[in-house]
Amino acid sequence: MASIRRMPERTISFFEVVTTAGAEQSRVPQMEWDKALSDLATATVQERMIDKETTLVGSVATARGQDHLLLHRVKDATEWLSRMDWNTGQWHELEQNAIRGFVDTSAICFLPFANVVGIMQGSVSAPTHKGLETWLNELRLFPESRLAVRPLLSKAEVERLGTAQGASRIEIKIVTTRSRRCRAALAGWRSSCVRCTRPTGISTSR
Repeated sequence: MASIRRMPERTISFFEVVTTAGAEQSRVPQMEWDKALSDLATATVQERMIDKETTLVGSVATARGQDHLLLHRVKDATEWLSRMDWNTGQWHELEQNAIRGFVDTSAICFLPFANVVGIMQGSVSAPTHKGLETWLNELRLFPESRLAVRPLLSKAEVERLGTAQGASRIEIKIVTTRSRRCRAALAGWRSSCVRCTRPTGISTSR
């Protein structure tokens, strides 16, 4: 079972999961995320892991009766990790071994409407929405569908997130390309995020 601890203010970015066929992306009815997470909770580590350009591992943590996905990026064996004692100034290198490694973790919540997901990265190198997209498709949690995770585009969904308990403010970010900067700005939102004043952190154990 996951433990809960208080954390400083963090940004939660919201995206939507859609199906994709070629260049076409389509919204679909709410998917059975609770069942997928329940099945994932009893799977072995190997069944929850994919090894592509980076190694990603999923695990399930429960907080306040709700299952959440913790998506971990396994640090490469070549990454140099060390630890320092702030009292003495001494430091030593941390080494991975065959049965233990270091991970960067993102906490992911599947909202009960419109296949919206909230992603809170534990660090800048933790999995993003593209990592979630790769993991979902390679693991084939929904084998009948090819999925895409894209920035939240619906004004109604953004407004609904703005009323969420614990949200102190909502910020809209406009992301454009150089060639379509003006058109994209007028077209509307490309991504959105909510800053929460009192979120809870979820540990990586279950």
